Amino acid sequence: MVINISKGKLNFSQRNNERDPLNTCNVTSMVMALDYLGFNFPSGKYKQPEDNLHLFMTERKLRPYMHFELSQAVNQWMGKNITSFSTTRPIQFLFDQLKDGRPVVLSGTFPGYPKKMSSPLGHIVVLVGAEWEEGSYCPKSVIIDDPYGNTLNNWQGSGNDIHLSWNQFIDWFKDCGSQNTKWGHFFKKPEEV
Repeated sequence: MVINISKGKLNFSQRNNERDPLNTCNVTSMVMALDYLGFNFPSGKYKQPEDNLHLFMTERKLRPYMHFELSQAVNQWMGKNITSFSTTRPIQFLFDQLKDGRPVVLSGTFPGYPKKMSSPLGHIVVLVGAEWEEGSYCPKSVIIDDPYGNTLNNWQGSGNDIHLSWNQFIDWFKDCGSQNTKWGHFFKKPEEV
């Protein structure tokens, strides 16, 4: 069984952001998840909603790299209680979200692949799917949309629909190495807010 809730949808890239493109995986991933769910964005100074969210946060001295502030800012910017952040959600909860058509924004520590970097990269991506073998409890792979590029090619090329192995998912995503819980931003659907 394969679930991919981003199939046929536009993958957002942070590289074309007008505001701080090297450091805006956070706002880009949040906007990408909201877009996949069908939300409309507030208008703003910039043509891309992720730039408008980044501006909204910096004007209010909210830090995009602080997860609780990121969720809080998205809710304020959208004018609705849409997202929440947790560091203690069971892994199965993430896959239940996918089965219900909801992306999850994840935080990780990425070593670089296939060539390891001298220092791992703290990075935020969108979990959009998974692939299970018949009768298997754990997926054999997870599917992410990476706003910086192809996670498995040292971020060269498109970050759309990147299949990570189960071990990469466990090792790279916070709580790194945990097979029980992961950090995540979780979302309501438009009809729920």
